[in-house]
Amino acid sequence: MTEVSACRIARTHNGPPDSANGGYACGMFARVAAGVVGTDAVVQLHAGPPLDTELAVEPHRGRAHVWHGAELVATVSTAAPHQPRMAPFVTMAAAQEASTRFAGAAVHPFPQCLVCGNARTDPPALRLAPGGVDGLPGVVACPWTPDTPDIDTVWAVLDCPGGWTLDQTGSPWVLGRMAARIRAVPPAGEPAIVVAEHIATAGRTARVISALFRPDGAEYGRAEATWVRLSSSSDLMAAS
Repeated sequence: MTEVSACRIARTHNGPPDSANGGYACGMFARVAAGVVGTDAVVQLHAGPPLDTELAVEPHRGRAHVWHGAELVATVSTAAPHQPRMAPFVTMAAAQEASTRFAGAAVHPFPQCLVCGNARTDPPALRLAPGGVDGLPGVVACPWTPDTPDIDTVWAVLDCPGGWTLDQTGSPWVLGRMAARIRAVPPAGEPAIVVAEHIATAGRTARVISALFRPDGAEYGRAEATWVRLSSSSDLMAAS
């Protein structure tokens, strides 16, 4: 990519009510910027990616900047050479059981979220329900059977479960930075397992990892992300 490219995120692909799902946006930005940064990318979000509006993806010194008018939305860079740490594999039966403990079923900061929102029934909604895994503190898991999967959606699936390794009551956590390495997109109609693990928290930031597996344990992809806890209603408006 040597020229400015454009992309647009459909309103159905929101996270907070008025901005894109963070993982989906990161996946789209990484895909559009692949000609500059390669296929393994890290995306830093600077603002909530807006919906249903044209965004400009501009190369800049080996990176790509995503702009909404004069506002810098994201920076896409080449991921570090090392692989992100791998979240632990759990069986399909364990993932199904874990999903019955989805904390978002009781309290959800963004119930209309594309990936994990429990108030949506429209076709794009994925309705993932990652819950705690018995015997693995800080680990959540759930099944995912893709309908019409693509690489942007795989980024999204690797994103939201990480947020549910954190306490989403009170001020919610939102995605700030995400690096992903996708080996393959799961075939439509074939069940997969998504697992996320909390690694560390420092103040208002937390580091999480996630992975997407076939039921036999083969890896589709993995990610590492930094989440940021919102501290006020103005922060929530900035994320929306």
